[in-house]
Amino acid sequence: MRLNLVRVLVLTTVALLTLVPLRLCAAPDIALQMTVDTVVPVAGQPVQFTITASNVGTDDASGVQVTDLLPAELRIPTGMAAFPSTGTYDAATGVWSIGSLAAGANATLVIPAIVAGATQPPCSVNVAASSLALDTQTSNNRAVAAVKRSAADRCVDLALTVNINIVPPCNPSRRLDAYVYVANRGPDDASNVFVDLSQVPTSIPGVRFDSAVCTATRCTVPSIAAGSSVPLHLISDDFSNKQQQAATFAFATSSSDIDYLTTNNQASTTADVPVFTDCSEQVPNEGLSVSCFIATAAYGSPLDSHVQALRDFRDRYLQRSAPGRAFIRFYYRHSPAIAAVIAEHAWLRFLVRMLLTPLVLAIAFPLRALMLLALVAAMLLLNPADRYRGWADAHRRRRSAQASSRPSA
Repeated sequence: MRLNLVRVLVLTTVALLTLVPLRLCAAPDIALQMTVDTVVPVAGQPVQFTITASNVGTDDASGVQVTDLLPAELRIPTGMAAFPSTGTYDAATGVWSIGSLAAGANATLVIPAIVAGATQPPCSVNVAASSLALDTQTSNNRAVAAVKRSAADRCVDLALTVNINIVPPCNPSRRLDAYVYVANRGPDDASNVFVDLSQVPTSIPGVRFDSAVCTATRCTVPSIAAGSSVPLHLISDDFSNKQQQAATFAFATSSSDIDYLTTNNQASTTADVPVFTDCSEQVPNEGLSVSCFIATAAYGSPLDSHVQALRDFRDRYLQRSAPGRAFIRFYYRHSPAIAAVIAEHAWLRFLVRMLLTPLVLAIAFPLRALMLLALVAAMLLLNPADRYRGWADAHRRRRSAQASSRPSA
């Protein structure tokens, strides 16, 4: 009886502790979608943009705001106004104040618009964005739709990721090994995307693209779907670095389609390259800007709190031991290609987030994780004794039943 009571208490405690990380993981997730009723309007014809904000997370959201300020070439027609199903919309600032949004609920905003000038530009793109602090997924916080001058026009927004990671592998080749990402934020697919690389001054020899669509310092990507990004691999010649120096890389992207926002078509980054003639103890994060490739791909941003927790664990603990540094070197040598695949598939991003969540929670709450492991171990140790007691009791009952069924002498 006492053993069964102990087991019940253990199981109850484990169940309660198991619920804690589930509640920590639960959070709202605001996803935006946008449509326009007429993509190619005739002169003077008003159109309607419909923006839908959905809470696809597991918790209710409060203080939800979406910003949607019409571009300069569009305006709300005289005598008409935007209509929000929930909350209020300020046409001057473009702020749609939704307020609370329950898990699984959605709200819509309809904005009428008409071309403001006498001449319609090839692309008039409306952009909506949300910025909820507790949002668990930032990749779905932006929605776009375009009004076009003709059906043949294609509207794209190419953007370069400036958070390039320079990783000199600690092996005899000692090459620069890095990735840069070019993204198309839509609304249309981009064709014939060019990415050019330059390094001034030339501090690392032979820096070049090493992807199939690249030649030397230029890449030509045939197509990038709206909302997708393409990783481009960078390498260099073998080199050693005898004094601390800075490596500056500049990138530029363009397309044969109409890029309605060109301010994000150029990017540059400067990284300090430490001295390394013998890399036996060098790890990628010493003096370099390196993020967690797979975690960044899964959570959508290197600034995500989960990614930051993993990065802090790497810097505080893994780098302080030889096995930890060996793991870091292995991870940064092989993870970029894996991360590129993860970034392209929503189901893979979800799966990796589910797999990483227990690790992140264990890092964030180590004492609670140890308690949980101890209780699980205790439960497992109790099981054999409990099974033996149950078998012994059953055996005694069986013997007693047999004895009682025998005829008396």
